[in-house]
Amino acid sequence: MASTGRVILVVEPAHHLPSSLRGVTGTQIFQTGHRELDGALLDRVQPDVALCPLMVAGFDALDLAERLVSLGYRGALRATTQPVPDRNLILREIRAICPGLDFDLIELPAP
Repeated sequence: MASTGRVILVVEPAHHLPSSLRGVTGTQIFQTGHRELDGALLDRVQPDVALCPLMVAGFDALDLAERLVSLGYRGALRATTQPVPDRNLILREIRAICPGLDFDLIELPAP
């Protein structure tokens, strides 16, 4: 399904997609639930980047990171969050548990 350009897979969007993501030229955006994410979906969508909230009811970015690694995902994972006291602590934990995964945080301003 993926063609040229960037492909973003948004997993369990905690909020509406930011308006800056809507209508971006050359980018395809797909949304899915955490439970619906499987190898077939990854094969069909072929995302460059997976985007998820750092923590929501039912799962967190570490759960998703482990699942993506187990499915053979090779793209990046970015977790959105409001500013956190020690972002490096979170980065170290997830990168230590999933060392081959390109993981980072996107800190959004508090509403």
